Amino acid sequence: MLQALREFRIGRPQIIAGLLLLAFLVQCLWVATGRKLSDLEYEYIASGYRTPPAQSQAFQVHSPFTGLMAALPVRVVTALKDVAPGSMKGALAIPRRWVVRLPFVIFGVWLGGALWWVARRLFGDHGGYVALALYCFSPAMVMISSNIGPEIILAWSSFGLVYTAIGVAHTTYSPPRKWLPRIIILGAAIGICLATALWAFTVVLLAAAFVWYLTPGRRRVALAVLLSASIIGAGIVWFVSWLAGIPPLGSRAFMVPTPTLDVIRNLGFVFADGYLLAGLMVAALTVYGSWTRARYFGNTAPLITAFVIVSLFALVPAIHLWFATLGLSFTFLFIGGVTADLLETPWQRTMAWLLAAIFSAKAVLDLSLLYGWIHQNPI
Repeated sequence: MLQALREFRIGRPQIIAGLLLLAFLVQCLWVATGRKLSDLEYEYIASGYRTPPAQSQAFQVHSPFTGLMAALPVRVVTALKDVAPGSMKGALAIPRRWVVRLPFVIFGVWLGGALWWVARRLFGDHGGYVALALYCFSPAMVMISSNIGPEIILAWSSFGLVYTAIGVAHTTYSPPRKWLPRIIILGAAIGICLATALWAFTVVLLAAAFVWYLTPGRRRVALAVLLSASIIGAGIVWFVSWLAGIPPLGSRAFMVPTPTLDVIRNLGFVFADGYLLAGLMVAALTVYGSWTRARYFGNTAPLITAFVIVSLFALVPAIHLWFATLGLSFTFLFIGGVTADLLETPWQRTMAWLLAAIFSAKAVLDLSLLYGWIHQNPI
């Protein structure tokens, strides 16, 4: 860990990524401050307290980790109010909207950083910039990052789960002393994912399938690593459920698949982020399908995961999720990878100017959509 910190350098790539993430943070705080709290958000806050609801006021939501994160700012402000001087008690009487939503904003920024780190390692600086810019000017990702709900936590934990699992698969070929840190990280990702929605066990199975695919000849070791991480994850699920006072399972409706037309409709999940992203996705799929160079595991894995994860969660409508947003981070990674391949061709300069125009338009559309969303009445 210390060696990794010593090797970390702040150069132009880190500065550009930092500025993009700062733009994302400003958008999230703007939306979190301006938009009224919805009834569903109040339910998540209330569910984070250990006091069970009355029989006639049972919670419609079930997400122990979301409830814990939603209640955390209220608990902190209440504790500060108890020890603050009299002149400050009035200011702390009612927590600010952005304060209540701050944990979810942090998860959004954290996911953006993770996306950039993975994209840059897979596709280089250009792929990292494209993936991160798509993320930071994504109205859908800003919305779920500035709103109390499980979407951003699931998006963050599932992305980390899949790519930590892929990293663990490669680690099984290295000396055992290098396994422990990634096993712990994978276990934490599994635990948070399952504590947010137990149906996320399907994402764990998807991540395990990637590990199985990437470890020919080392599958017995890979199985031991996955079991170790799963034990850590189970411990986290139990601890979070106990801390929030919410049983991890909930009602049967949260775990029973109910196929509906929404499963088909959600295959067009990229439209949740506007027609511009849908156009980019169509272009990237065209390049991917027609150009052999673009068809490799680094591009294929996020493409498969994006569609699978949205379809899996759309099978359980009782979870109250905006399913489309769960696949967007993987979509940004896929488009970033295909774009990085195109930027290594003789059309590099033309592609760069085209991307600049696209991102300029996307930033304007992003801000206009967010402005309209802030001034809507929350559902």
